[in-house]
Amino acid sequence: MPITIAPNKIIRGAQYIKDFCFSCGHTVPIYHVNTIHALTQVIGYVKFINAPYGNVLYRGQCRLYDSLEPSIYHGHKTAQDRAQQNSKQNLVIQKALADKKFCKYTHISDNSVSRIKLTSIFQHYGIPTQYLDVVDNHWTALWFGLNKYHVHENGGMYCKYEQRHIDYLDAINQRALLSNDEYEEYAEKFYQYIILIAVSAGGSYNANGITIGDDTIAVNLRSALPSTFLRPHAQHGWTIRRKTTDGLFGLDMAPNVVGILRMRIDDVDKWLGNGELLSERGLFPDPQNDLGYGVLLQHTEFFEGTGLQIPYFT
Repeated sequence: MPITIAPNKIIRGAQYIKDFCFSCGHTVPIYHVNTIHALTQVIGYVKFINAPYGNVLYRGQCRLYDSLEPSIYHGHKTAQDRAQQNSKQNLVIQKALADKKFCKYTHISDNSVSRIKLTSIFQHYGIPTQYLDVVDNHWTALWFGLNKYHVHENGGMYCKYEQRHIDYLDAINQRALLSNDEYEEYAEKFYQYIILIAVSAGGSYNANGITIGDDTIAVNLRSALPSTFLRPHAQHGWTIRRKTTDGLFGLDMAPNVVGILRMRIDDVDKWLGNGELLSERGLFPDPQNDLGYGVLLQHTEFFEGTGLQIPYFT
């Protein structure tokens, strides 16, 4: 099993704040990180202690959630609703596998490993599946915590990321008006998080960027996909999921969280700077540059009858 970072671990520039308990009952410590060196060290430490189990990947978030369930189940709690969502995913996969030209382009065939790769493609480009998006670059994870995802009108077809900022004048005014508890709740928007998630290395398959471990499935999209699919290469993207849907919490990845890092968004803004690589344009290349994205946008027939569509970043 993965090893959770100890609350009493001493790392200069990183301070233990409190424990966070997921709805599954798994509890992990939150560390507030003040410096770039502390960020690198605490991530390195967590990877080091979990090396016997496998790899540790990162998920940047604007806030904390009670679970790390995949997007396919968001808003769908009953077994019947989830079965319907699974049917939609399977329908999309079957239509894609039936298209020989598309399969040749993506280097897949109708087998279990190719299905993992294909499902990961759809997840990374915005179709809800049983997988969770993560990265192996903490700069990218920081960007996703600093920038908030917004869906436009037109049925959710268009979307964008907007950077979050602290309104210092409002913060001063609220400090004078609110109680300590109320201000602590208000100040939550000053922060962002990196969720550290361990995935198992030992298992039945490890090739072409896909690791079917003892407990998890992890897909390194840069190894699994040609770079004509530019977005995952730009983001250092992975997809992960638990191997089984059994049990009360099913595909919730929260039991594999080994630590949570908290940073102030004004600190992260300073750390990242204004480089073009870490911008929406750099991380979400348009279909003229991301040729795989362009191919997906052309295949609207894959999603007919499901209510799903590939979102377009504006």
